[in-house]
Amino acid sequence: MAVRSNGDILLNRLDVPELWSVDPVTKIGTNLLNFTGAASLAGITEISPDVFAVVTGSFNTKSFAVKAGSWSVYKVDLTGATPTQTLVKNVPESGFFVGLTTFNNDTIFIADAGKGSLYKMTISTGDYSVVITDPSMKAPSGALIQEGIHGIKYFNGNVYFSSTFGNTFNKVAIDPVTAKAGAVTTIVSNLQGPEGFAIGPDGTSYLAVMTSGQVLKITPDGKSTLAGSVASCTCVSFGRTDKDNSTLYVATSGGALFSILAS
Repeated sequence: MAVRSNGDILLNRLDVPELWSVDPVTKIGTNLLNFTGAASLAGITEISPDVFAVVTGSFNTKSFAVKAGSWSVYKVDLTGATPTQTLVKNVPESGFFVGLTTFNNDTIFIADAGKGSLYKMTISTGDYSVVITDPSMKAPSGALIQEGIHGIKYFNGNVYFSSTFGNTFNKVAIDPVTAKAGAVTTIVSNLQGPEGFAIGPDGTSYLAVMTSGQVLKITPDGKSTLAGSVASCTCVSFGRTDKDNSTLYVATSGGALFSILAS
């Protein structure tokens, strides 16, 4: 999920390769784009005003089967009258690309939940490399899905990330010039299926914990409290207009969209 500067909410569907837009005022949804050759959409991040990077690939929401090597990154341009999509790069060695976050206006980070890695990709060239592979980013053996690192956000020199089946919320320091990674720090452990999250200006995170159906407020020093209860919540984003910049939009695996106030 991502929120445009005009207030509209962009939603990627994992069950079909469709990008949707929802007006939170009218509650009307519109299918903006379909991605041929893919079965699923995963992460999305804004790389410049109204231009987004999007992950496509193949994940079966009934069998939970992931097709390794099917994952790609597209650029989506919403600045014109008609939305456009452009392939940036196919990544044949990908395991299970999920989360995206913006490093700068030409570079993104990608969470590979299947291989427990963080990638860096340059949008203008498609060049990519692995920044770090770490045990904290990998799913434990015996997990229902080999899904570790999931949601990611770059903020104040760190990539914050959730590990869905590792049940942790973490951060890793990233050099602002070279993008080299430092050591991983676990902020909160013993969660129950953490997935997407939003980070406020003061560094407070709001994390969707799908299995427990909770949105947790996590302060920069790691204190965790309940911000709201939303069954099967998967991702969280702040509103971006004057009317809703204190609102958290919460999407669920069941296809519902909720709003709660950030406290």
